Amino acid sequence: MKQEEIDKIMRIVDKRCRLPKNWEEFIEKNSSTHHIFIKDKKTKELYCTHCNKTFNDTTVKVRDYIKCPYCNQEAIVYGANFYNKYFIDSVLLVQRYDKQIVIRVFEIYSYFEKEDKHIHKHWIEYARILPKIGKFIGNNVAIGWYGNMVVYHGYKKLNWYKYNGHRYFTDFPAYPYSKKRLVKGTNLEYAPIDEFLNRFSYYGLNYLDVLQLAVYESFELLWKMNLCELCFYSKRLNKKGNFQKRFGVPKDFLEFMQKNNVSYKDLILLQLFQKADKKILQEYRWTNINYLRFLFKKQIFYAFVNSGNSIEKDNIVILKEIEKYVPLKKLNNYSFGLKNLIIYRDYLKMSEKMGLHYKSKKDLFPTDLISRHDELQNKIKVANDMNTQFATFLRYLELSKYTYEDGKYIIFPVPSVDDLVEEGKKQGNCVATYLDRYIDKESDIYLIRDLTFPNNSLITLEFKNDHIAQKELPNHSREFTEEQLNFIDKWLGYRYFIDQKEKYKKKQEIKVIKYNFKNRAA
Repeated sequence: MKQEEIDKIMRIVDKRCRLPKNWEEFIEKNSSTHHIFIKDKKTKELYCTHCNKTFNDTTVKVRDYIKCPYCNQEAIVYGANFYNKYFIDSVLLVQRYDKQIVIRVFEIYSYFEKEDKHIHKHWIEYARILPKIGKFIGNNVAIGWYGNMVVYHGYKKLNWYKYNGHRYFTDFPAYPYSKKRLVKGTNLEYAPIDEFLNRFSYYGLNYLDVLQLAVYESFELLWKMNLCELCFYSKRLNKKGNFQKRFGVPKDFLEFMQKNNVSYKDLILLQLFQKADKKILQEYRWTNINYLRFLFKKQIFYAFVNSGNSIEKDNIVILKEIEKYVPLKKLNNYSFGLKNLIIYRDYLKMSEKMGLHYKSKKDLFPTDLISRHDELQNKIKVANDMNTQFATFLRYLELSKYTYEDGKYIIFPVPSVDDLVEEGKKQGNCVATYLDRYIDKESDIYLIRDLTFPNNSLITLEFKNDHIAQKELPNHSREFTEEQLNFIDKWLGYRYFIDQKEKYKKKQEIKVIKYNFKNRAA
């Protein structure tokens, strides 16, 4: 509902719903307990704030609960800190304009002035309930973390806003009203409100609580269909159409629903399973309905349960983590993963960490899940090992002499373990698994970047046995441009030049051993 509509409705309420003539008397009656006794520290006299009279009683102590000998009102005894005491109570005013019922909620605030020792009272409206339209609170209300409300007094004009909380606001004394006159001429006139109250008396509901349910046409219909528990959800079930559209199950479920007096949660279970089976209600009645909805929505419920998994928060969280890598529907045929959810989740997470983007079934759904999991775990341990980090850096220093650029592209060896893993993630390839080969000098891994976008992964290249073993663009593409291939050829030429230069340098460093023939025997 838009704020403009709310403002319009509230202006009508202000105009049509006036306070009754005995309203002040009603306020006084419902705040008659708002008083205390004040004990004078010096004279020991007791002062009653209700009748404003003083009396003596030497046996009375502070915090005692006593009765005034003059007005017979009971209250607690306060000492010097009486001026900190205040009282708060709420009352209701139930009214009607046209065919719309309005439940207005007021707060009475009583406090004591230290100077005159008199009670001062103030009341203000802070909430409104318009059945079938909504609940509203005034801008004089502050809502705390746990839904507790603080009402501020002194507002001359209130603005009203939609309230989406869970308070009923109806457990307070109501100004006398006629139930028959209140509902006469409305769809509530023949609603089974009293019958509902009698049947569910143990819930402690009052007439105004049920009135907010009965305002929907479905309330009377559900009652007549002997689906009494569903009357609590008359708003949600207030739909037009046939039985299937209203309840989400076939009409031949009706007898089962009546016989088992289904609750709203039972109805949701019937909608999910589409089976009129009492065992289902008994087995899943206390299961979190949101978890069940999730499993059915992902079309994995039966495979999940048949694999021995319990429907609990931890397992649902694991499934949601797995879903980041694999559509859950595909797990229906993967019993290894469903029976080992934690291991499968960790396997997928480690794969991503290692830069592996699995697409094939044998990798996404391995039959040797546990061994594959352990293998990846060992690789990650190696990758995180300080010696491995240092060995990778030393390898980078060794190969950095082959770093080359031509103004457009640059090629350089992998600087660290993190860079290798990140390259696999960006490229969508398995280059991260080449870490051992890189450290053990079985392969040289190089990264090619466009100097205009140096942070973007472009080409991954493996050099082995004096030639290029493989080179790939992102996602295993090999559609290189002529410019890129020319750059790689130029780098090969540069690499050859560096190698030849190294060989020549080594020859120059060979020492010539001179023999002293004089000391040798003839």
